[in-house]
Amino acid sequence: MVRAHVPGKLGKLKLASFVRGMAVSAAAVSLLFGSVTAAHAASWPATTPVSDTTVDETVPTPVPKTSLAIKKIANPVAPVKGTVTVKPSVAAAGWVTVTSKVITVKQGNKTVVKNKAKAKLKAGTYSVKTTVKYKNYVMEDDKRIHSSSKSTTKTQKLVVRNAVAVKTIAGKKVPYNGKATIKPNVSKANEVKVVSKTLTVKQGNKTVVRNKKSASLKAGKYRVTTSVKYRLPSSSYTRMATKTQWLTITSGKKPSRVAGTGSWNCPAGYPIKGNQSSSGDWIYHVPGGGFYNRTNPEECFASQGAAINAGYRPSKR
Repeated sequence: MVRAHVPGKLGKLKLASFVRGMAVSAAAVSLLFGSVTAAHAASWPATTPVSDTTVDETVPTPVPKTSLAIKKIANPVAPVKGTVTVKPSVAAAGWVTVTSKVITVKQGNKTVVKNKAKAKLKAGTYSVKTTVKYKNYVMEDDKRIHSSSKSTTKTQKLVVRNAVAVKTIAGKKVPYNGKATIKPNVSKANEVKVVSKTLTVKQGNKTVVRNKKSASLKAGKYRVTTSVKYRLPSSSYTRMATKTQWLTITSGKKPSRVAGTGSWNCPAGYPIKGNQSSSGDWIYHVPGGGFYNRTNPEECFASQGAAINAGYRPSKR
């Protein structure tokens, strides 16, 4: 028989100390590995569950704003004695297709153009009706599905302006033996550039002035040609417009008296000499009179009556 060893009091104390040491070590190891595990666990990303449902990521086609407007046709400029082309003015945006756009043009009660894509018009005032046919549509599988055809209209007043207008130069009245200055009488549309405007003037078969900016003319009847060179908007081509007219310049009434010239002679048409004598009398002298050639006139008269009406008396010689 083997008898178990029973430690004594000293042995029991050592055994208890050993057990307590092992317990502390085990707790430290447990704390260490537990911290590491927690740190790793914190650094791992969370796992998102995978769904069996398919997500449609297709972006739907945005529906644009659809609009259609018939705009006012701007008043155009036509060359002198020429025409300008006028077309419909239409703005369309979005899911709309314009199938046709035409105009009908009237001048007064007369139809100039009916349902045409464009019209050539001379200067004047017109009534223009624009008609637009169109279809709206939607998109299905990248294809256009159109609606039935629709139409809309708009009527407006249209003024076709002359590029330039060569106007008549008005007649003038000048003082006796005087002159009148005349210049071209021209108006233009704002957009038009006038390069030059000149006059050529004839009296009978005689050319008085040729291609000048102005002319100084005595009383008489003249044939005047005004010439204008101009350019239409956005054009480098120079055009010309002309107008020929009769022009009459009339003279004022011939005065009955004029001032002396400072010499011994009076102007033509005024043969009567008049001056003040040393006695203070106003005396007139007729050709052939005793003092006529020795008189330096202060005034000259067309007739003796004109001198008398002016307060002169006849010379005694």
